[in-house]
Amino acid sequence: MGQNESTTHKNNVIDKSNNNSMDLSPQFYERKLLKRCEHIDFDIDAWYKILHSETFHTEFISISPTIARAFVNYYQTRYNSKNFLTFNDLKSIQSIQDQLKEQINGSFIRLSSRSPKDGQPLDLETLKKFYYQELNLLKTNYPNEYDTINGKANIEMIAYCYGQFHSLKVTNELEALNLILSSERIFLDLLDALYCQEVQDKKNFNLSNIKLHDWNNNIIIREWNNSLDPSMEFRCFVYQSNLTAISQYNHYCKFYHLQNDLIIQQIKNVIIKYWQEKLKPILDKFTEKYSNYIIDIGVIKNNLTDEFECIVIEMNPFASSTGASLFNWKIDYDQLTGQKNDIEIRIRSDFYPNIDEYIKFVFQEIKFNSEDNVLHNDDDDEPYFLFLNKIKTQLSA
Repeated sequence: MGQNESTTHKNNVIDKSNNNSMDLSPQFYERKLLKRCEHIDFDIDAWYKILHSETFHTEFISISPTIARAFVNYYQTRYNSKNFLTFNDLKSIQSIQDQLKEQINGSFIRLSSRSPKDGQPLDLETLKKFYYQELNLLKTNYPNEYDTINGKANIEMIAYCYGQFHSLKVTNELEALNLILSSERIFLDLLDALYCQEVQDKKNFNLSNIKLHDWNNNIIIREWNNSLDPSMEFRCFVYQSNLTAISQYNHYCKFYHLQNDLIIQQIKNVIIKYWQEKLKPILDKFTEKYSNYIIDIGVIKNNLTDEFECIVIEMNPFASSTGASLFNWKIDYDQLTGQKNDIEIRIRSDFYPNIDEYIKFVFQEIKFNSEDNVLHNDDDDEPYFLFLNKIKTQLSA
């Protein structure tokens, strides 16, 4: 959940994913294996077993290498102008669609490593609905902000993030697969998993004898919590089993309700208390895996008690491959590795640099005109099942 880097270009991936990829160098495969070793303990399949009591209820649908290849071939055919899809791929996708139909009912969907937050929602009206709902609320509450260039852009960015967040709630199998199949994040993750599987099959490409891991990839169906606000997700850094830093997760937005030192201190205190009393005792039993890590925590206000409560959203490796939000891996190394005296919390108090240009770029990429309330559709927005029908017709010709 939340945002790290914007992923909007779907045609800039170098094609190395066809079935003749074994001509790549051993060094290429070793880089993929090392990345897999770094991330494997932070796939939700691994940490959910330990932290299931502290996170959303989750169910798993296993996907085989054959199904992963079908997803990759779909993406390459749809977005990278390749002709990789086969009848068997269509059958594989249909089989997953049938399984999802039995399990989805207002859920958050992802795969083992990441979510398809860059994917195309099947129902764009949901994004528009929540965008304008949040936009109008912010304009009413902060009219002076909306009268400035940066303030207007920031409010539009917040509203877009709310719309994007709520568009990730899927109510049926079609909405789920449309997000998954159109996501470049999912495509790249499955591509890497398939590369690692190739080394499993042909171990002579593992010249350095890097540890190999069995295939384990799943579609993850997570309970959706309507009380979770995307502005209240925080990235927490743990080094040598000590919490060292906390950052607002979505670093693009200046959230107005967080511009209060008392509220920030309350959030900091509740996260520290939660980590010390709930998470540390659990994870300290597995220090060989979880002494250094990044854990994303949602802070939810209990309307009955008016107190903040916490829930685990996901875990990531303590590594530069994980976004540092408002921290910087190089500049803030001492803070992140616990060499400072205090646990620092960072909240964006100024506008994101060039926020007015950035939100224009975002709207341009999603073909959204905020002035006339229009999301323009093109061939890239066609639902996956209509695209597959065309492919089926072509293959049958």
